[in-house]
Amino acid sequence: MPNSRATGLKISNVDVYSPSPLGRCDVYVFDKKILSIGNETPDIPGVEFRTLDGTGLVMVPGFIDSHLHFTGAGSIGAGPVSREPDFSFSEIVSYGITTAVGCPGADYLSRSMINLFQKARSLESEGLSTYFWSSGYSNPSITLTQSLSTDMLICEKALGAKIAISDYMAPPWTADELHRLLWQVISGSQMAAKKGVVHVHAGVLPAAIDVVKEVVSRYSFQEGAHWSSMHGGGGSVASHFQITHVNWTDRLLKEATDFAIAGGTADVTAGLSPNHGSEGSVIPSEAVIRMLEAGVPDTQITVSSDSGGNISHCHGHGEVDLIRLRPPLILEVFQELARTDSVSLETAAKVTSTNVADLHGWTDKGHLVAGQRADLLLFGADDFDLRHVVLGGDIVFEDSQPVRLGLMESGRGLMGPVHA
Repeated sequence: MPNSRATGLKISNVDVYSPSPLGRCDVYVFDKKILSIGNETPDIPGVEFRTLDGTGLVMVPGFIDSHLHFTGAGSIGAGPVSREPDFSFSEIVSYGITTAVGCPGADYLSRSMINLFQKARSLESEGLSTYFWSSGYSNPSITLTQSLSTDMLICEKALGAKIAISDYMAPPWTADELHRLLWQVISGSQMAAKKGVVHVHAGVLPAAIDVVKEVVSRYSFQEGAHWSSMHGGGGSVASHFQITHVNWTDRLLKEATDFAIAGGTADVTAGLSPNHGSEGSVIPSEAVIRMLEAGVPDTQITVSSDSGGNISHCHGHGEVDLIRLRPPLILEVFQELARTDSVSLETAAKVTSTNVADLHGWTDKGHLVAGQRADLLLFGADDFDLRHVVLGGDIVFEDSQPVRLGLMESGRGLMGPVHA
């Protein structure tokens, strides 16, 4: 007779960071969730546990990328040649990203919100957790439905709005216009029991994030307990803004540092680095360290990749060099932070995972506790090389190699099940 017993996963003797250090434990996973963390074997009739030896490894929550162009993006000024393709499932998860938030880029004309939404559903069907930002570089906003509020209300994957400010390609935003957009995001999110966040692409122009600060200042008399009690404990008005690309320039990093101290979120872009062709930017790991040293709480910093975009260098006569931004970028930042003595492994896990989950009020990810979704990363304790990725309880990257490909991918590997 065929074996009808269900299968779980036991990761033995692994150092767990939840992100706080829990010590050396056995971690049991079953039915896509963490069953237990400790040294006692759970007794579940009919379940056998496959063992993965975690000796010499550390475990952290899976990376949450809040700025990933999974339908592709492109650089400004290079034209059609810079148009990036969609990302496949394995291109994302093989570098530790277990939750991805898709976003529109500067090309809001040829890439629709419906395309973004459908790609999010496609990746989710293969096991990746996905969400998306409405709008993009446009003012007024481009939405999936008739409004931002309705997007937030009827679509579980809609987290809020992405806008672009202080950029050569960004439209002008007045404080009144941004105030109205914030109202749409918060009103829709409150009816849907979400946090509601405005994800702000900040560029290099001198205005920086002035318009955001002006909107937040309008509510200064309501910050704290009064504002929180008004809309379900959602925090201060500043807490509804996540400023991204903060390491684009030294000046922008200083502006974002002050804003994060005031309660906002400063999002470091892993793809913006002198090492990746972005002259004048601050190395991402250095940006994190500088903000921590300036007094930013480690709960107010996040790291995203901007993967799917690219940086173009045009030489005339149609000659263009493209530096493509790819998913390994968050992994690189985590490893740089983990390998330095000035940042704890707990903080490295917070800025690449936990803080994004907490920003949106997600209770099923970003922390390694019983009952949460089993999105787990295992690294070598000495070198912090990525050894294994567990996605929703399934091993998709094992012994430093992908072991599951998406259904539309070709080549060697195992095609994973479809989660309808």
